[in-house]
Amino acid sequence: MKNLYLLFLILVMGAVSLQAQTIDLVTGISNPSRLLLNGNDLYYSTSNEIFKIDITQSSPTPISVVAGLSGATGMAMGGNTLYIAEFNAGRISKIDITNPTPTVETVISGLNTPNGLVLSGNMLYYSDNNSNIVARFDVTDPNPTPEVVATSVVNFNPAGMALQGNLLYMAQGIANRISKVDVTSGVTQPTDVVTGVNRPLGIRIANNNLIIAEYIGNKISIKDLTGGGQTASDLVTGLDKPTDIEISGSTLFILEKGTTNRLSKVENILGTNDLIFKNHIHLYPNPASEYLLVSNTTEPQTFTIFALNGSKVMEGTAYPQERISVENLSAGTYIFKMGKGKHIKFIKK
Repeated sequence: MKNLYLLFLILVMGAVSLQAQTIDLVTGISNPSRLLLNGNDLYYSTSNEIFKIDITQSSPTPISVVAGLSGATGMAMGGNTLYIAEFNAGRISKIDITNPTPTVETVISGLNTPNGLVLSGNMLYYSDNNSNIVARFDVTDPNPTPEVVATSVVNFNPAGMALQGNLLYMAQGIANRISKVDVTSGVTQPTDVVTGVNRPLGIRIANNNLIIAEYIGNKISIKDLTGGGQTASDLVTGLDKPTDIEISGSTLFILEKGTTNRLSKVENILGTNDLIFKNHIHLYPNPASEYLLVSNTTEPQTFTIFALNGSKVMEGTAYPQERISVENLSAGTYIFKMGKGKHIKFIKK
């Protein structure tokens, strides 16, 4: 009876971490695209307009920042200057956010399909879907010439980006992967970081973790950048075509495009959460037929496998990058429990 009670707690805790409660902030958004957080102001782009809300308000009212754009997608902020990628116009424009009626100025034109933006100092990085490149230029240059920092002839299609030091991470929507380049190396061929995600679009980095909005996967996933493997784990599921995310402290903001067309948030899911950020492991393959591997471990850890009726069916030690044979287990659903309480549900085929 005690084992059954413990197993019930394990299952409930696992469900809470994945099916977190979303709180609606703005609904009925027309063609939501990208997010950008600047202090307490959260900006979101639509087809031809940028809006913002105050995240300190429980029921924020969207304020129009600028209209008349052409396929507004990614945004970046430098001081009081908001840079905007206009996908349909093939240009990147800017406005002064301190101006209540800002004038849209062209920063660079003649591009193909600019999408994601990241600003580092004076260098503005942009992804161009249909050109299969990520490039950068100096925003202080009155006649900027883009420099390609990443390109590939194999399903590159870059969308959202995140920069950590010299490493630029790029979501490849069609290729279903996240890749990276060192922007100081001169090497433009991306290296895979995460594979097997389902149409990744928006990405952010928090505490050495890569947070990924999976548009077709209808979820937000997470990958520990300090761990091994190329597999991400579920963080928030049950969404409706998320296009982008932003992070403020322990709060995750999510923009969804499907039938909900909304901006929502999930509180107390990021930041100091030990379950997600300090002891985050992943079990794969799942479902499994012959073996299991535990990712993001650097030292041996004891494990126990339980059947759903609470009975212990297997125990042992998981070593980094070594397979755990499950061939002798009957087909069904099991709970894999790490020595200090981390638990994962898996399916044996």
